[in-house]
Amino acid sequence: MQMSKKFSDYLAVLSEFLLDYGGDLQRDIVAACADSRQCHAGSLFCAMQGQAFDGHEFIESALHSGAVALISERPVSLPEGTPWALVQNPYAAFARIAELSADYPAKSLKLLAVTGTNGKTTTAYLLRHIFKTAGFRVGMLGTVEYDLGSSLIPADRTTPTPFELQKLLAQMRDNRLEYAVLELSSHALEQERLGSAKVEGAVFTNLSQDHLDYHTDFEAYYRAKRRLFTEMLAPDMPMIVNLDDQWGKRLATDCQRQNVVTYSLKSAADLQVKDVESNLEGSSFSLQGIQHAWHLRSRLTGLFNVYNLAGAVALAQALGIDQATVQKALSDFAAVPGRMQRIASRKGPAVFVDYAHTDEALRNVLAALRPVCQGQLCLLFGCGGNRDKAKRPMMAKAAEEGADRIFLSSDNPRRECPEDIIADVMRGFAEPEKVQVIIERENAIRTAIESAQPEDIVLIAGKGHETYQEINGVKKHFDDVEIAAKYLQNLGSQTR
Repeated sequence: MQMSKKFSDYLAVLSEFLLDYGGDLQRDIVAACADSRQCHAGSLFCAMQGQAFDGHEFIESALHSGAVALISERPVSLPEGTPWALVQNPYAAFARIAELSADYPAKSLKLLAVTGTNGKTTTAYLLRHIFKTAGFRVGMLGTVEYDLGSSLIPADRTTPTPFELQKLLAQMRDNRLEYAVLELSSHALEQERLGSAKVEGAVFTNLSQDHLDYHTDFEAYYRAKRRLFTEMLAPDMPMIVNLDDQWGKRLATDCQRQNVVTYSLKSAADLQVKDVESNLEGSSFSLQGIQHAWHLRSRLTGLFNVYNLAGAVALAQALGIDQATVQKALSDFAAVPGRMQRIASRKGPAVFVDYAHTDEALRNVLAALRPVCQGQLCLLFGCGGNRDKAKRPMMAKAAEEGADRIFLSSDNPRRECPEDIIADVMRGFAEPEKVQVIIERENAIRTAIESAQPEDIVLIAGKGHETYQEINGVKKHFDDVEIAAKYLQNLGSQTR
């Protein structure tokens, strides 16, 4: 249970952000929030200009619900005596307020973090499983779910907003968990959602084009990711870096005075990945250091998953998890929802659902499936609306390079016109006449599966674990896995 605090306690943690303040500084505060719908008697309301909404427009509603104090980024009129403060850099400021309000739950947990464009979710799942196998009580916050130890909650976003994040960490603390594995998005790192918390180990997977609608250019995107290692990693704690990624090489150089552990399949590194074998049944490889060589096997398939495995194992190794525990964990680790997830079926083509929604991720998954495809490699994909438009033609190029047949459909158009998104993607195809456009996604999935031969592979990419499709700002139930299974089952009851 949160302890009541004074408004002055909140001012004390805002020293570097504070511009001005006034009112009754000794007012009792029982909770803090940035959503007026969560305000109740004794709350501190935090208002800022967000990407979608302006929190200042909800101050009156917050006061009506019982808020007794305000922190904002611009002056507003308030009832006389109401404690108030003006801050700069409100994202970071509110993160400090959130952790104080929750009584700093991260101090009771060992935080492990994963960042990068692709591979975060699989690496996080692997870390959670390895540390659980080692006997620790472990939670996780990531793209697919929030694991609080006593419950699993479908994730709303990769890294929760500050007040939600601290609430979830507090529940982990109250459930007496020891570790929390976090996927940290570039948005979360840029906005300092973790507040003053430090992580005790971190993995950098890779960097490819994504989120440039937010970061404006690649350099800004990289700098946001780098903050995890230069600002949020506890002293002397290990940082694991993929040296085969060009941005990973730069990161290792930028952080060379820290406890950097590099891994590579292609060049000299602290840990070298060798003897790689991969098929639809799984992967095996050796992770070789100066004084040891761990021979590992996993049911995960594809070279990109070997990288994910190597990153997770490297961090576990650096934190003292022994080889036998890691080997056992990898051997019984099944899969991650929506990541190279094969849809069970007795008849029809092999169908996989994957979250690949960048050109690099799409290339990786297609490259993993190509060696085991005995027929045609068929791809269904789309691009999300109101996101980085520059990657749309790049997705088309990756699709054309890796697939034999292409079905272009709608992903999450959000508030964009699906036809406009399709038009942007089509500009990236060298031979657009070979692309079959079916905007309605279920119809596209049905057509892709029903037109495929038994020896073909169908990859349904882009949405992965998601159980909704967002159109015109409304989320309706839609699950690629469910839809694919339905049409595969229909094939099983037909005679081809």
